[in-house]
Amino acid sequence: MLRVLIFVALWAAPIAAAQRSAILIGVDDGARVRPLARVEGRAWSPTCDAPSRGQTRGTAQRPVVVASGDAQVEAIHYVPRGGVAWRQVEPMVTRIFQVQERLQNVSLNVLVGIPTDVESIATSVEPATRPIYYFTASKTIPNRPGLVATTDGELEPQGDLRMEVVGWVRAGASGAADKNLALGSNTTLTWEQADGRPLRTAARRTQLTPLGIVRIGDVGIWVMQGRAGESRWFSLYDVGIGGVRMVARSDPQQC
Repeated sequence: MLRVLIFVALWAAPIAAAQRSAILIGVDDGARVRPLARVEGRAWSPTCDAPSRGQTRGTAQRPVVVASGDAQVEAIHYVPRGGVAWRQVEPMVTRIFQVQERLQNVSLNVLVGIPTDVESIATSVEPATRPIYYFTASKTIPNRPGLVATTDGELEPQGDLRMEVVGWVRAGASGAADKNLALGSNTTLTWEQADGRPLRTAARRTQLTPLGIVRIGDVGIWVMQGRAGESRWFSLYDVGIGGVRMVARSDPQQC
């Protein structure tokens, strides 16, 4: 009988572990919890199964991330402008922006003298020795003709050009061997022709807003809300020292 009991116990352990491995991730938008993704081990898949609602309710403007299983959700906070963390991260963001400038099809001489606007820096509210930050930075070159070449070689007409760079960086600890790291970034150019109509660039511009971080073991998954005009979506990024990888994307209308 003892041997039978041991045999059953050995089989029960991996079965229980498998049951715990399935994690559901969603967002509470106030009306309901919208499912985003299911993860089992390292396998991500779309799902219409939503995790249970947590104690904190979200809103349509500011959804709250929820997750089931062995995942932990960390809230996001924005770094105060001019504070210690801001002064540490801002030079890193500026250098990344300068690198991205040189990669774009924009006359560099028109960028001289236009300051880089570091618009926001966000991170987890949970304390970390080496925190990861998500940033948004931009430059707007107003009302100048001929800044960008079209595909047929002609210059765009007069208008405003906005260059935006978003991405993640990790700050190294002071005095430690590890250094600041640029983990991944994306650059977009937005053009608004100056033809006398009110500028609608901001309404059409793609915005990617961090909502929360899902911790699964030592992996940090950033849940982002994307907006462009009337379009809405959610995307999940695995962000770590190895780089940035999108693991899932969800249309809120799919379920």
